[in-house]
Amino acid sequence: MGTAQAHGSNDARARPDFRPVTAYVDGFVGSSADDLLPGASLIIIQDGSAIYRRDFGTYVGIAPQAPVASASKWLSALVVQRLVEQGKMHWDDTVADYFGSSYPNPDATKGGITLGQLMSHTSGIATASDACLQFANRNMALDACAKQILGAPLGWQPGTTFAYGENSMQVAGAMAQRATGKAWAQLVKTELTIPLKMTKTDYGLNASGLPFKNPIIAGGARSTLRDYANVVLMVLQGGVFDGAQYLSPEGIAEMQLDQTHGVPVDVASDPYPEAFGYGYGEWRDAVDCDGIAVRVSSTGAFGTSPWVDYGHGIAAVFLAYRQYPPSQLRDTLRQLWGVVDDAVGGPVGCSP
Repeated sequence: MGTAQAHGSNDARARPDFRPVTAYVDGFVGSSADDLLPGASLIIIQDGSAIYRRDFGTYVGIAPQAPVASASKWLSALVVQRLVEQGKMHWDDTVADYFGSSYPNPDATKGGITLGQLMSHTSGIATASDACLQFANRNMALDACAKQILGAPLGWQPGTTFAYGENSMQVAGAMAQRATGKAWAQLVKTELTIPLKMTKTDYGLNASGLPFKNPIIAGGARSTLRDYANVVLMVLQGGVFDGAQYLSPEGIAEMQLDQTHGVPVDVASDPYPEAFGYGYGEWRDAVDCDGIAVRVSSTGAFGTSPWVDYGHGIAAVFLAYRQYPPSQLRDTLRQLWGVVDDAVGGPVGCSP
């Protein structure tokens, strides 16, 4: 896993024929009532530069900042991984280490939940979004929201079930604030947007133009195609961005291991049952014959899908705003990966 930077060498390559990619996206983006999206953009990067870049529908000629829903999870996990590499947090830190018993209905089971479990959806915290995550509560304190979530009954014993949701990462974000003494918005700047030159990425602003005090860690980020492209390029390059080491190759590898450790899955909250487990903030969509992730992603419900494909040495971002109807876009985006695969060289994964 620490060899990600070696993928995507500078060997001469034949330029792919991306006409099938354009035709495929044109088939579901546009102004027709049958289209799933009104507007979208797609970038594909190889060998450090874009080999495909196109806008579709209402996005032609503009560069919108769009809410990215669950694509936020990858961004938030990068913030936490940076803090781990700096020694300010550890993946085995527990809720009790940061909160003690200063939340409603504390007990030893909740206190033993680890940071790694919170960021990999194996914490046992229930998946139904807590009321503190509603938009009306974006200006309450993140810390207060985390305590409210911790005060609710657990859905499972920690470490026994993978259950994908928003609540657990909210607690992890509050732990990051406590570990550093900085607000989440400050951490996003220092650990994400400044080093990765993401000038138009944030977790939302209130009516006064200030960052929300209770940003949604798992789903509240807004970004642009150019900004998120910097993220996937860095991941493809093994943690290097713009000539600097943003994260260690070992850190990138840690995030892409199956951090669920093969526990049973709550089917009702698993949007990608065909994935090979989940790391920190990212899905393991394809693996090699040794179980090493060769394609990872963090697709959001609004239609944004960033992914890194080590097998083909590419990083890509499909940016969108919202889908019509929501039930159909999931498979459409996964099929997009396959169309891109075909254009750049065929399937990835284990073929014994």
